Amino acid sequence: MGTLRHGPVFSRTGLSVWWDSAMFWGSERGLDHVRVTISDCPAPSEFGNRELLDAALARTAAEFIERWGDPERTAVGPAEGMAWRFPTVFAGLTIGADTVDLLLVNPTAQRYWMERRHETARRRAAAGAWTRFAENLAGFLETLPVDARLLITAPGGRFVQFEAGPTRLSGELARSEFIDPAWHYGPEAEQRLIEQGWTPPREANWTRTLSRRAGAVAMSELALRTVDTLRTVGVTAVTELVADAWVEGGADLDLTPLGIPPHPTSRTQRAEFLRRQAVSEFDAEPLRVDVPAGVEIARAARAFDWTWTRADLDGFAAAMGWKPLHDPDNGDRTVWADTALRVDDPRARFCFDGDRLEAVCVTLSDSIESFLYDEGLPAEVREQRTAAQARALDGFRAEFGAPRHAVLGQTHGPAWPDARLTLGLVTEPDTVELYLVRPGERDRRLVIEQQRAAHRAHDREWAQFHEELAALITDLTDSGQLTVDAGEPHRARVDRDEDLLRLELAGATARELSPRVLRFMLRDGWQHPDHRYPLWHIDLHLPALPRDLRRLARLAVLPLRTLMSPQAHLRVLVNGEYQPVRTPSTGAIGTQPSPPDA
Repeated sequence: MGTLRHGPVFSRTGLSVWWDSAMFWGSERGLDHVRVTISDCPAPSEFGNRELLDAALARTAAEFIERWGDPERTAVGPAEGMAWRFPTVFAGLTIGADTVDLLLVNPTAQRYWMERRHETARRRAAAGAWTRFAENLAGFLETLPVDARLLITAPGGRFVQFEAGPTRLSGELARSEFIDPAWHYGPEAEQRLIEQGWTPPREANWTRTLSRRAGAVAMSELALRTVDTLRTVGVTAVTELVADAWVEGGADLDLTPLGIPPHPTSRTQRAEFLRRQAVSEFDAEPLRVDVPAGVEIARAARAFDWTWTRADLDGFAAAMGWKPLHDPDNGDRTVWADTALRVDDPRARFCFDGDRLEAVCVTLSDSIESFLYDEGLPAEVREQRTAAQARALDGFRAEFGAPRHAVLGQTHGPAWPDARLTLGLVTEPDTVELYLVRPGERDRRLVIEQQRAAHRAHDREWAQFHEELAALITDLTDSGQLTVDAGEPHRARVDRDEDLLRLELAGATARELSPRVLRFMLRDGWQHPDHRYPLWHIDLHLPALPRDLRRLARLAVLPLRTLMSPQAHLRVLVNGEYQPVRTPSTGAIGTQPSPPDA
């Protein structure tokens, strides 16, 4: 079953997993790889679910190692993981978006991805530790949520701090008088800080601000200036730094993308602060969970003759003795009903899309009332919710057998599917709920998931193309020139001067672009032609971070892609010579013409 007009082919596998699907990805070169889902799919963002996937991968890897020995590679095709080499195929295991996958990779494709991975690692190592840290910092600052703080600390009380507001990013640097005397800043250092964009302190610390709409290049510039600042105040190596990041009134942020270790003391102090928060008398006791009533509802649901329309509301409510709280026929998307469960808010909700019934959700537990906790749920309360979910799961497992990790509407949870419906347990922020979902929902959602898998693979190919293009741009010397050719007359060109890269778009290409694309180009930083320069162009001043060069490569390609057919190829020339850069595939096998000889 195919899900994209020009994309890969998908097949149902019949494996005993929730998404029993395989994707065949290729190009005019032939079949590149097959990705087979071999595990269920816990929600990727939920606490503990990464551990579930890691455990599933470890169990599968142990079986592979017992049969075929240790893996030969630490990556398989385009994914991180482990791979075993056979005479005609590399077989590998990896964790995908929310599943464990088996990849069967063409040896030629495996060689290509290993070469690309080694080249990327070589360039990243050559960039140096400070450049890598600046790259990580720029990306981290871009993704800070509102009310988040990032604190980067060096020995002696030296620190740089950033606070994310709705529209501005505010920076703060420790004042010289507030740090260890051994690290006081002298007049020369203070002058360099001013040149780097810091405002001298009046009463507190050094400060600076940046609009959150300033763009990616401005954020990279801020990250580079932050590195310069740290070195100016005496930090000699990235290894001296530790970090801390959190949302005011919320949780700590994951520091892994920043690439430096967390500050142990402050994180411990905040965790202790949460533990000290008063737990209300209501939440101090274990949450009630009416498991027997939930099991009875599940049995009745399996026996009910579902039509999965609005008509089921009256029928199932009557069968269960529930009372709808308002007129079920007025077209509301959600209709609530009172149940007889022994919990503090015994209600069920019927969720509709027009006349179509999507799910019935029944509250099985007492409510935590999380709104009482301004600083987030204390550990003890989270443990009560987890214990309540475990008691419900044990009761349903005893009645219906081992569950599956499944997708239930817009959420995930352990589930028990059959021909009439899929029933499952979902841990909501405040309660544990029983979900009753139509059986066809799984097949409908599988098509959506296959489309997402195809888009992820497609994006990965384009990301690799941009990476290679950026590497070629990086290697340009003074007066060098790189051209991206999408076929006459559509071209984009990058020219290198001593301290400037200029990207420009051919006039004939720009004239064929739609007004919508031109608006997007203006948003991305393209300069409109005027009397001073007659072509659409972008200037990037050097030195620049690798991420800015990748962005320049992406912006060079995007206008051309809007004018290309899915089968078209891009060619890359450096100083007039064609380069062996692989054009991204759509995933369709053997349907694209061979590229012209270079």
